[in-house]
Amino acid sequence: MRSNHLVRVTERWLFIATLASTGLWFACASLDDTVGAAAPETISGTIYYSGNAAAPGRPLAIAVYASFPPSGPPLATQFIERYTLPFRYEFTGLRPGRYYVGALIDIDRMDTRHAGMLNRARDPFGYAGKGAPVELRVDRGTTGADITLVAEGESAK
Repeated sequence: MRSNHLVRVTERWLFIATLASTGLWFACASLDDTVGAAAPETISGTIYYSGNAAAPGRPLAIAVYASFPPSGPPLATQFIERYTLPFRYEFTGLRPGRYYVGALIDIDRMDTRHAGMLNRARDPFGYAGKGAPVELRVDRGTTGADITLVAEGESAK
């Protein structure tokens, strides 16, 4: 397979195009994101829940936020249809910084207006470190960002 490469660097952007016999591949990246930037890191932990809400048809939603309490859309999400608790989760590709990880069991999945969104009166939920930031440092992922889910009226066991 023959390929030709074109690399173009402008003031703040890097453009790479590869023309191969199978097609064209094109990529563009900000130099701010590529030159001298720290490698992406991982946050992982285990989700615990001992109540009765976990059942087939009640998905587990996990999200990473930039602030606490969460406001706006999450930075990353996982929507798990089939799971067994305790459940081990992992988010990769995060830059070093402070993050907040939350999870919930979506009790009323048929309420499609709020799929995967927290209804405090209904859904068991929790945050890693009870809402404390999860710190990611350069060249070191964070493990043990465990979450215990609790529904209104239940107590953590």
